[in-house]
Amino acid sequence: MSGPHGFRRSETTSQLQYEQNIYDQQQCEQSTEDLGPQFDKMAVTDEPQHQGFRAKLKGMVKEAFPEAIQDLKIMGGMTALETRVKKEMHDSHLFPEVDKVAHVRRGLDLCPEEQAFLAKRKVRARDNFAKYIGVSPEEVDARDVPTVAFGGSGGGFRAMIGCLGYGRQMQHTGLWDCLTYVSGVSGSCWSLAAYYTFAHANFDKAIAHCKERFSPHHPLSGEAIRKVLSVPGGARITLGPLIMKSKSGLQTVAMDLYAVFTTGWIFFQDDPAIHPGRTPHNQVSGWQKSWYRWSSAREYADNGAEPLPIFTAIRHERPWKDWTDKEHPFKEPDHGEGDHREADDAWFQWYEMTPYEVGCDETEAWVPTWGFGRPFHEGKSTMQLPEQSLALLLGLCTSAPAGPLTSYLGTISRNLPANFLGNSIHALASRVAKFWGKQGTEEFQEHHPLHACNEHNFLYHYTPHPPGSPTARPPGLENSPRIHLIDSGMDNNCPTYVLLHPHRGVDVMINMDASSDVQKDSFPTRVDQIGGRRGIKFTNRHDVRPGADPKDPDRFRGMYAQIYDGVPCARPETVIDSYGRTVKTPPAPAYGRECTMVYMPLLPNERAVPGYDPSTAKFSGSYNLVWTPEQVEMLVRVCVANFEEGEGTVREVMRAAWQRRKAERERGGGGGVGVRV
Repeated sequence: MSGPHGFRRSETTSQLQYEQNIYDQQQCEQSTEDLGPQFDKMAVTDEPQHQGFRAKLKGMVKEAFPEAIQDLKIMGGMTALETRVKKEMHDSHLFPEVDKVAHVRRGLDLCPEEQAFLAKRKVRARDNFAKYIGVSPEEVDARDVPTVAFGGSGGGFRAMIGCLGYGRQMQHTGLWDCLTYVSGVSGSCWSLAAYYTFAHANFDKAIAHCKERFSPHHPLSGEAIRKVLSVPGGARITLGPLIMKSKSGLQTVAMDLYAVFTTGWIFFQDDPAIHPGRTPHNQVSGWQKSWYRWSSAREYADNGAEPLPIFTAIRHERPWKDWTDKEHPFKEPDHGEGDHREADDAWFQWYEMTPYEVGCDETEAWVPTWGFGRPFHEGKSTMQLPEQSLALLLGLCTSAPAGPLTSYLGTISRNLPANFLGNSIHALASRVAKFWGKQGTEEFQEHHPLHACNEHNFLYHYTPHPPGSPTARPPGLENSPRIHLIDSGMDNNCPTYVLLHPHRGVDVMINMDASSDVQKDSFPTRVDQIGGRRGIKFTNRHDVRPGADPKDPDRFRGMYAQIYDGVPCARPETVIDSYGRTVKTPPAPAYGRECTMVYMPLLPNERAVPGYDPSTAKFSGSYNLVWTPEQVEMLVRVCVANFEEGEGTVREVMRAAWQRRKAERERGGGGGVGVRV
């Protein structure tokens, strides 16, 4: 007899009894309460006019979870999940960071941990670099080894798989061992997170996992949610971060749910149901005692063994406006009226997240990664919470639904399994469309259609305000108790901005671009936008155009790796933003150093997979989150072939960068920026 989501009741009951025995043996405490009321407590907050779809969303959540909720009730027997999480929040054995107060670090310098990493990585990279460009190690002075960075774009699972595919080939050829930094936008952040956690720095393992996990279930399907919640510890690992976030004073919104369940499914390692008799703590590969944390990637960075990974997200800065209340910056929900009309000078600030720090070079403010997510006052954390879960952090970086929501939900609804949330999804999308109208749902500058995730602002009331002093704190950011960080693809779909941090001294950037518009010649405008902010003018060295015949295997010859020469320049007064408008150039610390970019767009490759265009094939659309193993392999083959087509260009650029650094050192230029060897 099958349950409401197609599971056989006898099989499910048997599995639950097995898991109950495991829990009894380990004396684990798991949730006993109906999670439906728990989600009622997690208020989905938007403007007052959104109360209608708030109720709809709650109904949607409950519709998704009925079997998982029932399973948890059966598996329980001791204490409520919320009680357990509240207790564990203060357990320094489980979370050592709760014994430390987090402090805001100010300045543009790299943190001491990153500086130490750079010195170790450069020494380790010397022999690898010499081997890769084909010279003897004795010919290469470690000071002359160029700082090489790889960046992956956004584009959903297409970008995630694309980033893994290019990374795999870089690892196999030895180029990966020459990199100092790797960074991502949106979907590529999933790639980096997977590589530095469950894949244990092995791209083949990460790709094999994608083939196993990305079908047949959608991450938000009832089947996927049930599996994520029903494995040993699954409910605590998945929902615990939401409970902790709520206890810190932040209201939980729809994007938080999207974050924990989407990332939870991507990272899900195993289903104990298919391994009867195995114990979870030593045989089931996905069993964890706690949620993943980004600072754990220090395991691969502290000794310089791997490149330093950087996630990216952006904040919509309005320097002329203090927030109306704790959750919302504006009184009026109509973003075309009132104060919103003054938003012409608003821009996006780029935030970066390494295993060491989270912060923004524009504000010159940083906090330890283990301290991000805590409330702060005058530069110190006021509540010593565990490190925020990697799932919630990735939710900020991959929050494209906080932008074109109607498009996102509409596309998801077409790919959901039958009989799951279809009506609710369509109704929610229609409701949002009515709230905002066509223009509002297409362009983030005018709206926040689905409430972006709330985070504590670590610069809140940073400047001390002595009692009795008439001096007010600076307007804007310091008076915002919350920050809303969203997918940085809303501003630029490659992580060029963070790789051009002035003290990172990057000589070569390799940008893999899995955007859907890679054949529309939009990249030069996008690179001008970011380059202009940093005071760098990028020029395409060879203006190569594609052939007309789509079946010609040489149609994109010379385009798989395009060289852009970056030269310091005066910052322009205006730039063209991501929406094609001419706006004032947003502030940013200038880079001021010559560099080279190798642009590697994810183009079709007839020799690898005839007739397949990653940009237009329906299954590889940015919002499709269900891929078969064959489709994953198809895209990986294209990535491998594309990289091989362009690798000669990469070697050429790296050799030239080495010679440039060597000449600079011999002239007395120091041989690098921000690097001490």
